[in-house]
Amino acid sequence: MSDNHIQLAFPGTFTRVDILFFFAAFVFLYTQLFQLPFTPYYFEGDHIIATSNAMRMLDGEVIYRDFFHLAPPGTELVYALFFSIFGVKVWVLNIAILLLGLALTALTWYFSRQIFTGLFVYLPASIFLAIGYRLLFIDGSFRLFSVVFVLAAAAVLLNKITPRNLMIAGGMCGLASFILQPRGVVGIAGIIIFLIWENYQRGFHLKSLVRNGLYLSLSFFLILFITHSYFLYHAGFENYYFSLVTFLQKHYPNDPLSNRSAYLSELPDFQQYLEIYSPLFALSRYFRIAFPVLFYYLLVPFVYFAFLFLRWRRKTYLLSKEIDIKLMFLCIVGLTLSAGVSALSVVRLSHIAIPGIVILVWLLKQIPYSKRIAMICLVLLAVLGFSYVIQRQTTAKNYLDMPAGRAAFFSEQVYERYKWIGEQTQPGEFFFEAHHPSFYFPFLLKNPTPLYVVRDSEYTPRFQVESVVKALENNPPKLIAWPRKWTKPPDSRAAGDNLEILWQFIAKNYELQLEFSKHVDYTEHSEGDIEIWRRKN
Repeated sequence: MSDNHIQLAFPGTFTRVDILFFFAAFVFLYTQLFQLPFTPYYFEGDHIIATSNAMRMLDGEVIYRDFFHLAPPGTELVYALFFSIFGVKVWVLNIAILLLGLALTALTWYFSRQIFTGLFVYLPASIFLAIGYRLLFIDGSFRLFSVVFVLAAAAVLLNKITPRNLMIAGGMCGLASFILQPRGVVGIAGIIIFLIWENYQRGFHLKSLVRNGLYLSLSFFLILFITHSYFLYHAGFENYYFSLVTFLQKHYPNDPLSNRSAYLSELPDFQQYLEIYSPLFALSRYFRIAFPVLFYYLLVPFVYFAFLFLRWRRKTYLLSKEIDIKLMFLCIVGLTLSAGVSALSVVRLSHIAIPGIVILVWLLKQIPYSKRIAMICLVLLAVLGFSYVIQRQTTAKNYLDMPAGRAAFFSEQVYERYKWIGEQTQPGEFFFEAHHPSFYFPFLLKNPTPLYVVRDSEYTPRFQVESVVKALENNPPKLIAWPRKWTKPPDSRAAGDNLEILWQFIAKNYELQLEFSKHVDYTEHSEGDIEIWRRKN
């Protein structure tokens, strides 16, 4: 290795087996997102925040000035671009999620090709697809978009570290931070830590280390400046700084799922399933949810510590220095990504787990009969994936034609909720959802307030609640969706709950129309039943 770059050979070329694997991966991903041939499934989630914000941007509103958002606008720009080309459609969202799934599959395969041969190449990506994808990775929010860019930066450097590749990787991390502030920063941190470690292994050449660090960091900050400057100028520094810095420091930690106490909070409650289903079906449903949840909770970050311990104990780095460098790179990047997760929920941990999955397979490869075990695992994962395809396509569904296109719903309760909203609203009408923006996107409704969510804690400071009330007074919607648990007198509200003035406005000007019961939720943080309030005549 020279002082200027690290050259690691790329093993092999794209084979027919690779083509077959990616075809199978595409079929699996597509059938999890679409009812054959072309009907998209409707998934509620944080990606609806990005699509709703993109709609507002296309209507001429300025993000951070006209409406609040806690993350940079990279994801919103992607959806705004897609919507401007194809229209505001549910299938566009699902195609974006499909592309994210394919990108993560390709990155996992690429990392594996750098380390493994034979069947082991396909095992990490198969684990990613079969264990927990449909529960944890059907997500088109900023979390997965940002992870893709950080992993892409790692992929650029894994095979060859040169000045050009360092600049590309820095730019990729800059784009990751244009999507989610901390993601690119921890990506850069992981790469720098690896460069320090690798430089030390070569005898510590300070000049080479500083030069490589400059290549990496300068491109990172250049991309940050280019991407953020337009929005900073139009939104104003005060709005921009509050949204992306002050809010995250002062208010964001007040959300129950936005802090490290969330660890293990998403383990299912088996008793809850027994109350709804027969014992056998309850056990099956519980296992389908509990296993991937436990898998990722145990994988991240403990697999990295297991690798480091085994490396130290058995001195495996003496066997193949080239593979050891790659594994250490993935381990360091995986650890820094883990350290950058603000809330230890299973969703957030699973999204940054791909380096850990690759290392897990490497650990498996160290045990006796690993080839036979890998073959058995691949067969089992293939059978599991195939069963998921059949189950997804044959399960009874309800179909609804909405302004954003036709979509299929798995839950009849969810379908009835959306069907009722569709019958009561028209595209372009004002509508307000307090807890989560579920209905704006599919029904092309307008949020008259600057907030897409409010919370009954200091997550939503009083001045933001006041801005919501003022906006509702200026443009009162016909309907308001409001969590039933927030309907309570002032003396029942906890410290930091600033929603009383908003609740008083609703109680004075609206009357309760009906209540939607939420379908079963396996976490203690379920939002509960939703009340629909109609404006008084």
